[in-house]
Amino acid sequence: MKKIFFSLAFAAIALYASNFSNAIRAYKSQNYKEAKEFFELAVEEGSVQAKYFLGLFYLNGMGTQKDLDKAEKFFLEAKKIGNARANCYLAQIYLEKGNANIKKIKKLLKEGLQSGARECSTIAQKYNINLN
Repeated sequence: MKKIFFSLAFAAIALYASNFSNAIRAYKSQNYKEAKEFFELAVEEGSVQAKYFLGLFYLNGMGTQKDLDKAEKFFLEAKKIGNARANCYLAQIYLEKGNANIKKIKKLLKEGLQSGARECSTIAQKYNINLN
C-alpha cells in the first residue's frame, strides 16, 4: 500500500514539475500561448509560482488578451506567498487602472525594492513616481 501511495505521489510531483518546466521552456522560446496553457496546468496542480507568470501574461497580453483584473488576481496571490516582483506589477496595474492612491502605489513599489525587485524601480521611472 505504501509503495502505491509513494508511486502516485512521485508521479504527481513529476507531472507538476513537468508542466511548470514545459511552461518555462515555452516562455523562453516566446511561445506564449503554449506557455500560458502549461502555467494554467501547473496552477491547477498547486504551483503558486505559476500564478506570478500568469499575472505577467494577462498584464502584457502575452498568449492571451490583456486583462488587468485577471493579472491583479494572480499577482495578489503571488504577493501572498512573498513574491516581491508581484508588488511592482500590482503598482503598475493600479497606475494603469487609475483606481489607487499614490501612497498605496509608492508603498508597493518600495516594498518590492526593499525585497530586491528591480522591476519596481523601472516601473517608478516609467510612470514618473518619486520614491523618496
